[in-house]
Amino acid sequence: MSEVTDKMVEKHAGSLVNITVLDISYCLKITCKGLTYFGKNCKSLIHLKRNMPPPEWENPTQVVTFKIDDSEAMIIADTMTGLRHLQLGFGRFGDHGLDAILTKCKELTHLDIQGCWNVEMEGDLKDKCERLAVFNGPWLHDYEYEGILETDGNGADTSDQSSSSDSD
Repeated sequence: MSEVTDKMVEKHAGSLVNITVLDISYCLKITCKGLTYFGKNCKSLIHLKRNMPPPEWENPTQVVTFKIDDSEAMIIADTMTGLRHLQLGFGRFGDHGLDAILTKCKELTHLDIQGCWNVEMEGDLKDKCERLAVFNGPWLHDYEYEGILETDGNGADTSDQSSSSDSD
């Protein structure tokens, strides 16, 4: 993990006006404040990577859910409108944040939101994402989630218990 902080970003973002690619993945000490400094100063930015570490699974049989936090997505949408490539793996934003990015970042062609489990792709979001040249959706590809339980927050299983069988 990186030790870069908002204070460091504030101090140096003004000297990064011509930067076109920025990777602040796993920089857990950069918050919305730091993202705002980058957005306001790095006007040439076209490629942003802001992937976060996957959540720690205390119990691998439960689906991990987080409170939706659209704040980073909204800052990106409001201050980085020239982005073409954007990676936000394991972000905590939901449909509202995704819609803001897709609406305001009009030059966006590549979007990776794998692991962003708060995104439900409701309304016209799926259509908007399919118009992009490259889109990696919120659900991790290449993995089967059979056997993972959905819980009601108190640990009670709420998943569909019915199963089909091919045996006669």
